[in-house]
Amino acid sequence: MVAFNAHTPTDRHPVKNQVIVFSHPVFNIGNAYNSGTGVFTAPVTGVYMFTAHFCIYYSKTWYYAFVKEDEDIMVKGLMYEDAVYTCASASAVVLLQENERLWVECKYDTGGNVLYEGTNFANSFSGALLHTMNE
Repeated sequence: MVAFNAHTPTDRHPVKNQVIVFSHPVFNIGNAYNSGTGVFTAPVTGVYMFTAHFCIYYSKTWYYAFVKEDEDIMVKGLMYEDAVYTCASASAVVLLQENERLWVECKYDTGGNVLYEGTNFANSFSGALLHTMNE
């Protein structure tokens, strides 16, 4: 079994091409997520599902991608609202080979604090193995 859920990004004002590191794993079954680097490494070949949830300050734009070995898998943008904080999630189902890596990466730098954390606002990254594949 492989599954993780981590929250609290170490940097709330990431720059373009920066890996988003979620430093507080709620759980990390199989130890495939590295909370020091923000990188998930597939322990077995299989189909995995990943979800990222981000909250941003108002008047900010946030673009990010799930990246597999330097290849963008799916890009998601959160466009700003003028007077409220905005939260949204994105998911990706990905075939990973054993030891392939996947992470969440900032794709656009808006300058200053972008990611908002508060009592009712949390940023997170999670993933789970759905099915192993025979090689």
